[in-house]
Amino acid sequence: MQEARFMEAFSLYGDAIYRFCVVKVSNKELAEDMTQEVFMRYWQYLRDGKELTHPRALLYTIAHNLAKDWYKRKKAISLDDRLADGHEPPTTDNDAELLAEYEEVLTAMQELEEKDREVLVLRYLEGLSPKEIGTILNETANVVSVRLNRATKRLRLTLRI
Repeated sequence: MQEARFMEAFSLYGDAIYRFCVVKVSNKELAEDMTQEVFMRYWQYLRDGKELTHPRALLYTIAHNLAKDWYKRKKAISLDDRLADGHEPPTTDNDAELLAEYEEVLTAMQELEEKDREVLVLRYLEGLSPKEIGTILNETANVVSVRLNRATKRLRLTLRI
């Protein structure tokens, strides 16, 4: 029973948790390690017999906390460092304009505060609802919606759009 629940959660959310970790720490190897740690902790929750009604929220909460702990130990990484460390922009068939826009958004996001980047990533890259983000960040859906609105406005100001 526990193994089936674990395998289902891994198949449903494994890639998304990995992407979330890559965006948070800007390093593929570290993101792989963090993803592994997330699922090891999830497995421990299952083995301990804890009731899990929202496994997706729990997985993102664990990943969020691991990233937060990592940031406490390491200062922010610049965009150049991100690219050097293996963070790859999307590849398209010679679409230089899309690549330039992607880099512009990444650069602009680096100028935002961590809390703004976090809600934008969870909402627009991971596709989580404000309620799900609230569960992860231990905030209400209304607070998350306000943060998303403000973060989006700040990003637009930074991008001048």
